[in-house]
Amino acid sequence: MSRRRTWFDLEERGVLWGMRLVLAAHRLLGRRLCLWLINLVVFYYWLSNATARRASRDYLKRLSRHAPDSGLSGGAGDSLRHFNEFATAMIDKLGAWQGNIGADRVDMINTEALRRVQASGRGALLVGAHLGNLEVSRAISEVRPEVRLNVLVHTHHAEKFNQLLNEVSGDARLSLIQVSSLNPATAIMLQQRIDQGELVVIMGDRVPLSGAARTTRVPFLDAPAPFPQGPFILAALLRCPVLSLFCVRRGERFELTFNHLTDRVVLPRKQRDQELDRQVRRFVGELERHCLAAPLQWFNFYDFWQQDTLEP
Repeated sequence: MSRRRTWFDLEERGVLWGMRLVLAAHRLLGRRLCLWLINLVVFYYWLSNATARRASRDYLKRLSRHAPDSGLSGGAGDSLRHFNEFATAMIDKLGAWQGNIGADRVDMINTEALRRVQASGRGALLVGAHLGNLEVSRAISEVRPEVRLNVLVHTHHAEKFNQLLNEVSGDARLSLIQVSSLNPATAIMLQQRIDQGELVVIMGDRVPLSGAARTTRVPFLDAPAPFPQGPFILAALLRCPVLSLFCVRRGERFELTFNHLTDRVVLPRKQRDQELDRQVRRFVGELERHCLAAPLQWFNFYDFWQQDTLEP
């Protein structure tokens, strides 16, 4: 029996060398020509990768049914626009790494939630998603130089990504931490960083590599979809506030939005599953709201709802 292809199978296919190639093109050609080149590459990828193309159309069809006034139908043209938005996001990612996207191009929404956390002297867990471009969140450090971001990633290439980040930006206030599984040593390290007032960022819209054992299925665009419990289990271990964090492009500017989710996650033994379900639902409600506001900027090109088949 063939194993279902996950986001991890797709993402690990040369992401690091691909980013190096884009970086080289960006340096040699500049943003405009590089974007043109990347759009050609993405068009080829869209044509050749039926799995990603079907997943894109599936998501857009669900969104169009949920919000008929979105102007989207989930057709091939919408899907190609979706992929082109992803190409733009790749270029923006490089711009953020190189420091070309600063606080002057970022509108920070509801920063009071972040200020309250910082006033306490401790850090917080920020739950984000593959929506827009979270790399732009490094602009936070321009406004508040004392802020350090620690981004948890599932990719086994975290150390190499850190090296690439340092080559491009030399920014010591942003680090990637590989966490394919959470062990006691990692938990202690993260607790120390929270106690020092640092921010820990984790994605809340991809299931763990271990599968569905630590997921909760909650409605997303009118159909149950699996979301990871991990961010909220981690929040309970760290005993810290939890905020959502989203960053989307608005024309030539970026909108970075914080939202307070909870002061602390407590998981009573008898109500553990119910409390995890409540916390996941709260985050998914925020994610859905942002997807409706920027539908082409959610980048999960795999069978997110985990159906046996996708429509052609």
